[in-house]
Amino acid sequence: MNVLRAFACLGCVLLVFLAGCRGAPPAGVDPAYQVADLGMLGDWRTDEGVEIGVDSLGRAGFIVKIRSADDSATYRGHLLEVAGMRFIEVSVHQPDRDGSVPVYHYAAVERIGDVMTHRPIRADWLASASAGMPEAIYRSTAESSPGSGGVVVRERQAMLELLRKAASDPAALGPAERLVRVKN
Repeated sequence: MNVLRAFACLGCVLLVFLAGCRGAPPAGVDPAYQVADLGMLGDWRTDEGVEIGVDSLGRAGFIVKIRSADDSATYRGHLLEVAGMRFIEVSVHQPDRDGSVPVYHYAAVERIGDVMTHRPIRADWLASASAGMPEAIYRSTAESSPGSGGVVVRERQAMLELLRKAASDPAALGPAERLVRVKN
């Protein structure tokens, strides 16, 4: 299983935020929306058997370690609260000298005790919601992962606007995927 497939097990259909602009690109959603939930820290397992470790980076930051039988990967992210809903913002690519742009995965999350749900933003909803937004352009990635896509935004405020829309529209989110805490 490759790393992107591991995210697919989490429900990510490779929905990404591609922050693109001239000069230094924005670094995700404004930190004012970051929150902490110490209950998310620890080891989790999906119904498909993928293991996910979540460790603190301080404030609202975390490190996610995804482990499957075939692959493993480590990512950094934040927990956000936007319009009363919690979202994860996971950095899946940070630019280096190759001229690329940062790529983030966003999904709604809810934790009740030792069960967490992960609901990615649906690509078809994202395409519709970003239509008419001059600062956000939808791009399909269905050729590499069916039913997937992302938006290119010029400013972090555009991504925040999309998250607000997703929080208020139940049709924005894909099916819930369950993670259960692994007790040692």
